[in-house]
Amino acid sequence: MPNVEWIILITQNYERARTFYKDILQFTVVRETPEEEFCQFKLNNCFLAIYGKKFVSPLIGDDRIGKAATAIYSFGESTDIDNEYQRLKSKGVEFFKEPQTQPWGQRTAYFTDPDGNIWEIQQWLKK
Repeated sequence: MPNVEWIILITQNYERARTFYKDILQFTVVRETPEEEFCQFKLNNCFLAIYGKKFVSPLIGDDRIGKAATAIYSFGESTDIDNEYQRLKSKGVEFFKEPQTQPWGQRTAYFTDPDGNIWEIQQWLKK
């Protein structure tokens, strides 16, 4: 299984999550079934989807649904993380870590979506 095709996030509030990814991050919707609380977005290398918890619970069971912030999802390398940080901030994205240069030569910043999922934007620095 060498290829990740989908990242599917389970949300407590479908409309709030949909608004965040569609209107704030400006991801392109390619398929949506609101009655199932499902929305699929096309990213450059895979699909990101959100599913409302009330639909997923009967599908996989409440005991299998975890809490947000148990993983970090990272967007592909930005060409200018500081500009991307400012752009997202101006759209209302709330970062809990501003861009910082890490000892291993990468510049990173972190924010959460409305459900608490952690997202990283990053840039490798040239030395």
